[in-house]
Amino acid sequence: MARETGAAQARSAGTRTWLLALGMFAIGTDLFIVSGLLPDLGHDLRLSTAAAGQTVTVFAITYAVAAPILASLTSKMDRRILLFAVLLVFTAGNALSALAPAFAVLLAGRIVAGASAALFAATASAVAGRIAAPERRGHALAIVYAGMTTAIALGVPLGNAIGALSSWRWAFGFVAIITLVAAAGLWLSLPRLPGSAAAGVRDRLGAIRIRRAPLAMLTTTLWVIGTFVVYTYLGSILDTITHAGASDRTWLLLAFGIGSFAGVMSGGRLADRTNAVTGLTATIALLAIVLAGLGVAVYSLPWTAATLALWGLVHWASFPLIQHRLLALGGRDGDMLLALNNSAVYLGQTVAAAIGGVLVGAGLLSRLPLAGAAFEVLALLALAVGAGRRRPARQAAEPAGDGYPTSERRDVRR
Repeated sequence: MARETGAAQARSAGTRTWLLALGMFAIGTDLFIVSGLLPDLGHDLRLSTAAAGQTVTVFAITYAVAAPILASLTSKMDRRILLFAVLLVFTAGNALSALAPAFAVLLAGRIVAGASAALFAATASAVAGRIAAPERRGHALAIVYAGMTTAIALGVPLGNAIGALSSWRWAFGFVAIITLVAAAGLWLSLPRLPGSAAAGVRDRLGAIRIRRAPLAMLTTTLWVIGTFVVYTYLGSILDTITHAGASDRTWLLLAFGIGSFAGVMSGGRLADRTNAVTGLTATIALLAIVLAGLGVAVYSLPWTAATLALWGLVHWASFPLIQHRLLALGGRDGDMLLALNNSAVYLGQTVAAAIGGVLVGAGLLSRLPLAGAAFEVLALLALAVGAGRRRPARQAAEPAGDGYPTSERRDVRR
């Protein structure tokens, strides 16, 4: 009987974890979907390409700022109630975006969606770890994160196809419907999960004191800018330069998504088998080359498809390596460092959308891939400087029994 009970509990935890992943799928789709919809969205609301791209900016900057603040303010709330409420707010943000009669209303919808997405992402991973058996926590966290990568591979092309068949508004409606399904499932399946007196905002931000963390955050930010200065305006590039129709844009985005899914899986294996700095150096260098090549490839539809798939592969192969390195740098504070890294990711997306908007406004849409490659070179320089910093002599005497690679052991400025 005990064995049956254990099996039933495992199945129940698995169902709940997949529902959390569904919520992450909705968030990932909402984040990346705008790129392919920019031409139609801008035309409908009478916006320039640069102005339409700022919908990505407000979502990303809201996410970056809201993540540590909202996580601290809601730390004592029951997790079941919090997840359900947050998904309802996220649904409302997407409904507002779908029905927006003007640019200002659309921006308001993006702010609401960005804030609620930040809180859900921060909460979902912690809940997945709590509901899973100790020996399956890593697997549960991987499933939740797979929701985000699957969104890139399937959710974004599907949303773009919906936008092509009807309207960009229905693409946001699609995200809202998925979110409601996840919210209902979590409300019905999750037990009560009391909150805790988690670290405050100051403690969460204090992880930046970890030695080499600032340069690691800078590497992440520059790496993100390099990709998103291009990806934010990819729909416009495909429309204006490649002359790809709406249906062509769908399968081109699918090529990027498939490459992304393969990349994150490959990056996970690479992180287990090689030094994180070595792996990152290789993937970011290759990413710079691919982005530079994209500037030439976009004039041919077949070459664009091949380059997009390779771009997704090498970009997302870097992400597990970044996380692996941060966990090693952070030691016991690794979770806080990862949370800060999430803010660095969305800060990078914010800056990328703004820089891209300036370049597009100056008539340099075709030069975005070269700009992206330049930022990846800067990311390589930040990585090299951070990895090359010597640790204090007192650190060399520490035992190597903390479970982290000696090349990336935690070193906090006291």
